[in-house]
Amino acid sequence: MNMSGDIRVKTDRRYRILYNELKNFVVKDMHELFFLCACIGYRAGKSKPLGSNGEGRFWSSTITPEEYACFYAMMIEENDMNFSVIREDKTVIARMEEYANGGMEILLEELLSDFLVTSGDEPRLDHSHSKELPKIILNFIYEQILEIV
Repeated sequence: MNMSGDIRVKTDRRYRILYNELKNFVVKDMHELFFLCACIGYRAGKSKPLGSNGEGRFWSSTITPEEYACFYAMMIEENDMNFSVIREDKTVIARMEEYANGGMEILLEELLSDFLVTSGDEPRLDHSHSKELPKIILNFIYEQILEIV
């Protein structure tokens, strides 16, 4: 667990505008949206490699200790309680990038599609009717939690 080295955390470049628009609207910072997407992707068992579409979005130093603890738990559980998988944060972040990418796809399919317009290949918020989106996303998260308990 090496939290001293700052790593550039990547997301799919197609979601660059969406990450920027959701920051300070639905979440306070990029790492929070990344965390939300990684959790959604992990819960659904959906990960998608970034491949050549990966683009640096924020620095790992902004990830909170609580978020890291969740990332470590996901990695350990996914690897049959093998604690050695969390030895390198770079490896953990790379795997969370895949889950976050899958989670963003789930958000787009299940929730955001009614609030978007597409500009080229990049989805973006349709600000004319996305005023209630923060409340809708919170409700979505709440419903996901209720399914667990």
